Amino acid sequence: MYNIHGDKIIRRRKNHPQYITVESYSKILKEDFHNMCGYCGKDFDIIPCEKQKDHLIPKEEAKKHNREELITDYKNLVYSCRVCNRNKWDRWPLNTIDKLNDGTVGYVDPASSEYNKHLKRNLNGEIVACTEVGEYMYGIFNFKNRLTEVWWKMGLIKKNIEEIDKLLESKESLPTYRQYRDLINRFNDFCKQLRCEKEML
Repeated sequence: MYNIHGDKIIRRRKNHPQYITVESYSKILKEDFHNMCGYCGKDFDIIPCEKQKDHLIPKEEAKKHNREELITDYKNLVYSCRVCNRNKWDRWPLNTIDKLNDGTVGYVDPASSEYNKHLKRNLNGEIVACTEVGEYMYGIFNFKNRLTEVWWKMGLIKKNIEEIDKLLESKESLPTYRQYRDLINRFNDFCKQLRCEKEML
């Protein structure tokens, strides 16, 4: 089993500026989330899709509980792909905002170490639930019907390409070059497949 974000560790910085608009956090969110969707681990360097800022505790819930400060609180923002953000939207199963989940339903902050206790990737790269809260999030984000294993494999191929690039810079060899071209072709095939999927729109 693998972590959702692979070898990247997503954590929000402790010392950050206080902004009055969510958009102002774009740069540091991108950096702290390694340009990945916090929920599904989609690497935006590989998959060109719309990036959004999700409110972990939805804006409407913050207003309902007289906690409007959460709307622009950096600790309540998640760098997200459009699909994850739209799937979650304002869904909030609890009657309180003092906690993210009750052990059965709710959410886990993807910028915490706890996230990987609830959701993991199997050896094929598919996202799987490990707990009841994980099952809840799995359903909300509709991971069953998404290409999570394809994104994962593309990330592995990208990493291999970068490693081979370094080898080619130091000493080019024919077998290494053939391996490199094979990876490039596989990578391009995955890209073509994703362009045909509705999720990419």
